[in-house]
Amino acid sequence: MKHSITLGFVLLLVASCSNTASLWKATEAQKSSAHQLRVLTIADAQWTHLSEDIALFANLERLIIRNNDLVEAPEALSRLQKLRRLNLSENELHALPKSLTQLEQLEQLDLSGNNFNQVPSEVLKLKRLKVLDLRYNNLSELPRELTQLQQLGAIYIGGNNFTEEQRRMYRKWLPYTKIISRSNG
Repeated sequence: MKHSITLGFVLLLVASCSNTASLWKATEAQKSSAHQLRVLTIADAQWTHLSEDIALFANLERLIIRNNDLVEAPEALSRLQKLRRLNLSENELHALPKSLTQLEQLEQLDLSGNNFNQVPSEVLKLKRLKVLDLRYNNLSELPRELTQLQQLGAIYIGGNNFTEEQRRMYRKWLPYTKIISRSNG
């Protein structure tokens, strides 16, 4: 039977039915349709880790791994070369894999609601990044290297430990970037 995808993408919502789950793995049904998916949501569960199965979804343009207990993002994310939007919000992350820099098409990155004490250096190498959400982390400064992200159009920084003086300085560094300081974005 031939299937047509009207909107050009398939949305798959993956959630845990068990509070004891910690390692997300793709089901056989998900694996068989992985090449068709453009959007994948793994949300509102208690996943602490993702298996290498994430690499099966090579045609993803948008990946949402939101509101879990993820303590590390897998290196396998680097194999998602078509990824344009990555949402890792509301997890327990404090670092990103070095391989994240290989996501050359990435335009939007949401790291809000995690445990970052500093902006991960991997973010500073994402040359196509247009939107960066850093709200509700443990940040007390932004690196000057953000000025190297020439396509950065908006950065969300509310809910961190920035002074008004720092915010003014960031606006001088990034005159063409909208810096949103309020927490509710």
